[in-house]
Amino acid sequence: MYKIYRLITFLITPIIFINIYLRILKNKEDKKRVSERFGLSSIKKPNNKEVIWIHAASVGEFKSCDFLINHYHKLYCLLITTTTKTAADYALKKYGNKIIHQYAPFDIVKWVNNFINNWKPKLVIWIESDLWPNTLFNIKKNNIKSIFLNGRISPKSFKQWKIFSYFYKTILSTFSHIYAQSIDDQNRMKILSNLKIEYIGNLKLTLKKDSNIVKKTNDQITIMLASTHKEEDEMIIPYIINILNEFKDIKFYIAPRHLQRSQIIYDLLKKNKVNVEFESKLNKKNEISFVVIDSFGKVENYFIQSDIVILGGSFTKNGGHNPIEPARANCALLAGQYVYNWKNLYDEMNNLKACYILNKPYEIEIYLKKLIKNKKLLENMKKNAFDFTRQNFFDEIKLVDTINRNLKYHA
Repeated sequence: MYKIYRLITFLITPIIFINIYLRILKNKEDKKRVSERFGLSSIKKPNNKEVIWIHAASVGEFKSCDFLINHYHKLYCLLITTTTKTAADYALKKYGNKIIHQYAPFDIVKWVNNFINNWKPKLVIWIESDLWPNTLFNIKKNNIKSIFLNGRISPKSFKQWKIFSYFYKTILSTFSHIYAQSIDDQNRMKILSNLKIEYIGNLKLTLKKDSNIVKKTNDQITIMLASTHKEEDEMIIPYIINILNEFKDIKFYIAPRHLQRSQIIYDLLKKNKVNVEFESKLNKKNEISFVVIDSFGKVENYFIQSDIVILGGSFTKNGGHNPIEPARANCALLAGQYVYNWKNLYDEMNNLKACYILNKPYEIEIYLKKLIKNKKLLENMKKNAFDFTRQNFFDEIKLVDTINRNLKYHA
């Protein structure tokens, strides 16, 4: 199977060049750094530090690297690769003085070899998904130890990988240690691979926030619709407009998962003749009912300003998003039924009355009314959500021990 994959990647190389050109035109690729996609770099490997290569495809995966970066950046050269431009911008803005960032090379053997020969990493830490066979097989071929962290496989992917379970096992076999991000993911990965898959928690939950969060002090109830995906806003907005029509003093924030959808949401709200403005154009003198967040990196700030958060990615089949972030900001939580990426957490929170799991979008209006009318219920739910976040969700000691043992390995 791998030989077929390798042949296919070789044959589609001309298509990759065309795709890169199109991505540059669409500003999805940094043309000044496009050579990095071929494993080439203008940056030289430092001589005084060993390299730990951490791969995190997009912003979500990269955010989970906070613990690793802060723990190891002083002793090692941390080489971070991402796939998306957005993740690259975030990485450099947030950790530019602690890391070296490179775009991950496309999964073509020659380009991967260029990258590995240039950087010569002592250890590779692969975050969550984005399993590239040529890259991973070449890492193993070069006798470089690698750890798979936060591994996951959705129910849909599980069904698809069943057809190619041997290939899946072969890919996972390139890692010296494999850690799944949930018990459900661990079980699915075990079934497919019959390998040793461990669970130490979700790496994304190592990012701890200050427990002394200063919430807003006015009595106005604020509701946030966060990390929504395509079609979700169209699905949900009619019900929250009904809320506004009944409760005039409610304020809404809407933060799409992908910022390019901000204009679509704005136009949809304008069409419904509500008072709306982009966050970037907000004038503090104006009273706006709906604020559409169109700037990167603002979501957590608006969690702090919110009483209730409706988490997107859960009303369409996208697997849901991390409930701990808004819960740490002392918010009551509502989510749809499609939360399989975070199922264990949502099940626990639901049992503790720290969130509501809704079967249909119209239930949003029902539960929002319940919380708005019953301030005691709202405050109890916010407290339950916050209290739930006080536990340890990840075994940091075990991870550090695993990494340190692999760093001591010598080929």
